[in-house]
Amino acid sequence: MSSSKPTISEQAAAAANAGNLLEAIKQVREETGLGLKEAKEMVDAYLRHGHAASPTGISHTEMPVAAMLALKNGLLIEAIKHYREHNHCGLKDAKQAVERHIDTNPLLKQQFQAAAKQSGMPFVNLLLVLVLLGLMALGYWYTGGEIR
Repeated sequence: MSSSKPTISEQAAAAANAGNLLEAIKQVREETGLGLKEAKEMVDAYLRHGHAASPTGISHTEMPVAAMLALKNGLLIEAIKHYREHNHCGLKDAKQAVERHIDTNPLLKQQFQAAAKQSGMPFVNLLLVLVLLGLMALGYWYTGGEIR
């Protein structure tokens, strides 16, 4: 499938239109993080049809609401799962699309990073409590069981 709008940047499109395919491919790779083959396919599709095919076969703008909520809560795997179910694509394509969506939305990226950091805090807190309990048990054992 291809989208109705160009999916390569104006700079990449200008380079492709000028016949500088290497520069166009380089631009697409830098902007999207795609591999060489996928970037070349996008530039080729742009030149053939006036617009580039989406690297996953679907537009990465089709992000389901459930995936967006999962991202805002720092749940990357959950977001990928929702994206796969909604768009009927493979794991690799879904992961790339979700990561690309995060990278192209700075506010969402900040929210995702903050939520992911917060979701890791209960583990750290539990670890600290266990270390303190271990130290207290060690101290109790060391003193021979006497509490003063």
